[in-house]
Amino acid sequence: ANVRFERGDAEIGLEEGVHDFVFSRFGTMFFANPVRGLRSMRKALKPGGRIAHIVWRRREDNPWVNAPHAVLRKFLPAPGEDARTCGPGPFSMASEEVTRAQMAAAGFTDIAFRRIDAKVMVGRDIEDAIGFQLAIGPAGETFRAAGPRAEAMRPEIDRALAELFAGVERTQEGFWMESSSWLITARAPE
Repeated sequence: ANVRFERGDAEIGLEEGVHDFVFSRFGTMFFANPVRGLRSMRKALKPGGRIAHIVWRRREDNPWVNAPHAVLRKFLPAPGEDARTCGPGPFSMASEEVTRAQMAAAGFTDIAFRRIDAKVMVGRDIEDAIGFQLAIGPAGETFRAAGPRAEAMRPEIDRALAELFAGVERTQEGFWMESSSWLITARAPE
């Protein structure tokens, strides 16, 4: 088979009508304008071409980010409305109903959702797991928004997160927690 991989920014625009298949791995949920980004991906497909993208389901269905965030919220307030965030965020496509409507508005047909529940590695060791959570996602966002207050409380936060991670599955590779995502597939019209 002839396979070519290209990396591009779907919101800016992609070459139209040239691809049989496009995919995104945990990227479409960060589109500032999801319909525009999805439409660009659809236009990049040949007629009948396929898309597959994977996105996180609800935060509550993802203990790997929700549990550490709950730990941080014991110490720190939620980021304010003016806080710097990572954009729409990792859970912006968690709703099947909303995302299905966005896909349809972008011109896709045969839209299907498949739930995937799997464990994800959150760190090779406890220090790695703590660093990972304070760098990304809701816990990281809360930590960054609190600024000097978070840094002053870092020893207590680290202890509480270490306690959390001590109770999760551990293998030789590292620490694992449950996650839940959608694998969304669709077609461009013929």
